[in-house]
Amino acid sequence: MRNSTLKLIFLSCLAAAGSARAESTADNLSRIEAETLILKAQERQIQVKAQIAAKEAEIAAKQNENNKVSRSAGPGDPVIRAIEGIGNTLYATLSLDNGSTVDVRSGAMLPNGMKVISIRQNEVIVQAGSKDKRQIRLALFAPLAAGSTAAYPNYSGATVSLPPLPPVLPSKGGGQ
Repeated sequence: MRNSTLKLIFLSCLAAAGSARAESTADNLSRIEAETLILKAQERQIQVKAQIAAKEAEIAAKQNENNKVSRSAGPGDPVIRAIEGIGNTLYATLSLDNGSTVDVRSGAMLPNGMKVISIRQNEVIVQAGSKDKRQIRLALFAPLAAGSTAAYPNYSGATVSLPPLPPVLPSKGGGQ
């Protein structure tokens, strides 16, 4: 009986050692899997940070491109009357300083030697001349409201007062 008891104890110890080894292997596999998930999450985080940095650089480049306009419109520069078109195919109607109007698109040359660089929904950028590479953002046309005698700023910032409109005379004839 003693022999069978010893065999039973020995087999119990072997079974306990085997299950401990199986548990440690399972624990190792679980730990490795958890570490792998953490590393994959860190890799994804680095990718997202790189994408954000690339977008920020793209935005900064576009802002620098928009900020390279050297000055706003001044005396003698054309004035925007209208911008029309669909999508990227936009046309602008400009008033020239001689009172004439001209319809242009990007790349067009104006009679005064300026070249239209770009037309967007809210602005027209022109280049001053072939020698002078300055870019100019043209001003919008602002018509005078009927009956108004308001002062308008000129290009130097000072105001110019306009004379009052003549009174409207009543019409003669078959009125009420």
